[in-house]
Amino acid sequence: MKTALYQIAYQIGIHPTKMAKLVREGEITGEVPGDNPQSKEAWIDLLSLRNYIEWQREQGRLDEAAYWKAIRHIERTLKNR
Repeated sequence: MKTALYQIAYQIGIHPTKMAKLVREGEITGEVPGDNPQSKEAWIDLLSLRNYIEWQREQGRLDEAAYWKAIRHIERTLKNR
């Protein structure tokens, strides 16, 4: 399920530039045309993002509050599709 990168990035607390870097590095499935995370064509896969967030939590790099905030926004976006 695809969504606009710039839209979900701010909701879950990750700067769009950092999220674009994660896409380029292959950590999250998506596309960032012209390396512009603010582009309307820049997108990420929500399931891939959820897996990344869960992995970050398992590694101890994400606290509980940030984890639940991200998961809540991802689930809400998935439900509204």
